[in-house]
Amino acid sequence: MKLTQLFLCSAVLTFPLTLNATTQENNDRWFDVEIILFSQLADKSQLKENFPDSSELPKHRRVEDLLSRYLNPDIRTLKQLLPQCDSPHYVGDLAKKNAKLPALFSEKSLAQISQLAPELSVSNQAIGLGQDSTNLLDSSNNVTQFSANNDTASQHVFTDNTGLNREISSTVPENSAAGNSDINTIALPTILSDKERANIQRLVLAAEQEFQRLKFQYPAKTESILLCRIDQAYFADYQVENPDFDYYGFAVDKVPLLIDGQENIDNNKTHLLSKNSLQLNDIIQDLRYSKNFRPMLHMGWRQVARPEKQSVPVKVYAGDNFVIPYQKQLTKFNDQKNQQKSHLLTDTSKKNLLESLPVQNQTEQLQQAKKARLEQIIAQIAQVNENTDELLAALDQQDLSLKLTDQMPLAATENTPPIAPIQQWFIEGFFNIHLKHYLFITADFNILDNSLAELATAKLAPRLPTDANVNLNSTENASTPIQAKAIRFQQNRRVISGEVHYFDHPYMGMIVQIRPYTKPEPEPKESL
Repeated sequence: MKLTQLFLCSAVLTFPLTLNATTQENNDRWFDVEIILFSQLADKSQLKENFPDSSELPKHRRVEDLLSRYLNPDIRTLKQLLPQCDSPHYVGDLAKKNAKLPALFSEKSLAQISQLAPELSVSNQAIGLGQDSTNLLDSSNNVTQFSANNDTASQHVFTDNTGLNREISSTVPENSAAGNSDINTIALPTILSDKERANIQRLVLAAEQEFQRLKFQYPAKTESILLCRIDQAYFADYQVENPDFDYYGFAVDKVPLLIDGQENIDNNKTHLLSKNSLQLNDIIQDLRYSKNFRPMLHMGWRQVARPEKQSVPVKVYAGDNFVIPYQKQLTKFNDQKNQQKSHLLTDTSKKNLLESLPVQNQTEQLQQAKKARLEQIIAQIAQVNENTDELLAALDQQDLSLKLTDQMPLAATENTPPIAPIQQWFIEGFFNIHLKHYLFITADFNILDNSLAELATAKLAPRLPTDANVNLNSTENASTPIQAKAIRFQQNRRVISGEVHYFDHPYMGMIVQIRPYTKPEPEPKESL
């Protein structure tokens, strides 16, 4: 009785919650959100607006990152199903499943061999009982048969090494038979008809075709079984030199312009739209042919519009990935730093060896210091091919005292380390829609003032020294790292569903269309 009462009480308490959740799901308003992001190509030097040097995006507790799942899907479960590349059974399975071996290499029974050419079987009466078919085939190629009516049909004609033909009796002499008793004489049939000779010839041709040189036939396309899983310990060593790769994915150097997702009408979560559901393709075409704009991203997603406190922003980014070149530069910088340390240790050991040698007078010390200095300079400027005489004349005028041997070698001069980018992508931010009697959108983006191509061009720009004399110890001409600055793009507008809205900015632009979407009713389940 008590259990029944407890069950009824729990049912009464949970029923309103279930009913409320079902009612809320039925009252959800779905929308298809389609956005286009593009950059402005106009000359920014003429702008009169001042932007702050730093700009931080707002931090949200919950973020819907649709592009991350699209560009880098989770392959952990799929990778665990692949065989290991060092598996002992992998190579055999690979050859067995992918190499189409001829049927000859499989074992056959006598019945299967006879089925290969059933019409070519020879009667046992024709070849004689107990005769070897192999000896018969060999003898048929060397023996010239005389006429069937000839009394000397048992004799055969052979050609010796001298080219002379002589008749050899088919009967072996007694003295020859005694010396070669272990050799079995071949008993040939006395009469072969034309049909039997034709059958023998067909057997020979069939054997030639069956045992001819065979070729393996491999499939034209590589099947999925060719994939294998590298051990994570080996991959860690490879990742040291290639930081772009990850064991469960790979780095994307640039976001594609068009995002083509996979739609599912039964999906009740926020998901990407396919390219067939996008309706602003004509605007993308116009932007591509424009000289003032460069389209960066065209994507769409389907979501439920909720109140502002319950809404979840969607993370959106476009353009180049600035982290990948930074990691490459950092790896190169660390390698150069290690090489410089090794050169420094080598030069220090040479200097210690030079100082340990007995020096007779001050002149010899000066010559040794000058020689060491010249070796360091020549090693540093080995690429210089012109004005060598002027360089040597300048060295003669310098004070080549013993203090030169105590200075740091030129090879040990450290390069400037690369600066980490402010953000990962060229355009990065959040896009959020919410309901408050009307439909509102909130867009927060940061766009970098220079792209990767512009930064690379700025680094390659020559910086000529003001003085014509070459100063090897000066660091004024060293390349200074150029850092891109983030420019803020922020919009908070009320919009009308179904209309195309344009948002302008000196560095970027955004085109948005939000369309109402009605989910199809689920098909009723047929009762069995």
